[in-house]
Amino acid sequence: MKLYPLLLLFVTLFSSCSKYTLSGGESSSDEEEKVNVYLNFRKNMSGDLFDIEYPVRIFCVDKVTSALTEFYFGEGEGILAQVDKGEYSVNAFMGINKDDFTLMNDINGKPMVAMNESGVSVTPVLSAHSTLNIEKQTEINFIPEYIVSSTEFEFSNIPSGVKSLSVEISPVCCGYYVEGGFSGRTQTAFVQCTENNGKWISGQKYIFPSEGEKTTVTVSMDYGDETVKKYQYTFSEGLSVGKPYKFTGEYDESLSIDGDFLISGWEDEEEIIMDFEEDFSDSDNDNDEPYDDENVDEDDILYVDDIPSSNSIWESFYVWKVEETGAGEAQATIISPDQWFQIYAEGEAMEILDGYEIDGISGWRTFTREEAEEFYKEFSAELAGLNTLLERNGQNIFYTDDSRRYLCEDGEYTFGLYGKLNFYKAGKTVKYYLRPVKKVFFQTYTH
Repeated sequence: MKLYPLLLLFVTLFSSCSKYTLSGGESSSDEEEKVNVYLNFRKNMSGDLFDIEYPVRIFCVDKVTSALTEFYFGEGEGILAQVDKGEYSVNAFMGINKDDFTLMNDINGKPMVAMNESGVSVTPVLSAHSTLNIEKQTEINFIPEYIVSSTEFEFSNIPSGVKSLSVEISPVCCGYYVEGGFSGRTQTAFVQCTENNGKWISGQKYIFPSEGEKTTVTVSMDYGDETVKKYQYTFSEGLSVGKPYKFTGEYDESLSIDGDFLISGWEDEEEIIMDFEEDFSDSDNDNDEPYDDENVDEDDILYVDDIPSSNSIWESFYVWKVEETGAGEAQATIISPDQWFQIYAEGEAMEILDGYEIDGISGWRTFTREEAEEFYKEFSAELAGLNTLLERNGQNIFYTDDSRRYLCEDGEYTFGLYGKLNFYKAGKTVKYYLRPVKKVFFQTYTH
């Protein structure tokens, strides 16, 4: 479907740079100061109209106030732009559906678009950016570009005893900044394949690639009796934006790419020869040596099949941050599913944590001041995505109410997720939330 010139309605809302507002806010009463802006989406410089990927989401950033406003448009909706005079960063995204994506702040406080949970989407995403000073009626011609890689997996001749087959891609980027550029943080993308006419297929899935980094693809075949066989392929050059990758092959043989996978507007398909001959089965790793660090308590080393990704659920815990420390090793910050809201006598909060154990893990503490600052920057503006993930997994959510604050610094101070970040000395007559936090080391059985 061709998209004819769109009219874009921008309403300038005044808020801090860490917040965003959905379309439909109040407009300024001073209509005389507003000017019209027309938006066109083109395939190329010759002016051909673009076959749009819906939905269209526009993020308008006032370069003076840093106010960020989001607009969401479905197929067929016309858009009229009326903005106050001034300098703007206008950022268009196409294909960002609300099921696969969320808007959140990165740990540096910059707003970004992030993929939900599994790190993959079912729609390709394009973006275009423009910064301009609007003083009179203006027309913007955008040429959108893909900001994702396309991946597709198809395996045949899989043993009949396999109950499920999944693929992990690591690393991938956690998100793409609203004003352009990928986040420096990474995670693991998870792709589930389904059996169809004797083949295990994934369909097209899209990721934010971590360009320039060595990428590992791990295929896991679960036989349903606690036997999981894993096969790995390492792509030394990493995956690239705007490229499709299709991995196909037969069990126990080299997997090679098909040559018939091309998408309009994408670069030519990357031809990859995969070798999944090495089996990293769980049963072969009973004699692994523990994490080699004299400063690490062995109780803090958690052995896993695969390193969990940032912003994910592992066992009973929310895995907030993960930092790889070596092959098959990573340091992570996990947060307990439990929390208490009460008045604490002197030292009582730490006594609770000293005696707290869940799933055999003890040694919990409060947020440090640095962690509280990072957590605030990442989630204060938008907790919906995190809280949805926690609720779906039966965990307590976080609150942004001004009256609800969290203990930090060994229970001596408190911080909130509402308004500005302030640290206050903990009182003895006020209720606070106590949420256990712990830093652990993950190590894979294959290490």
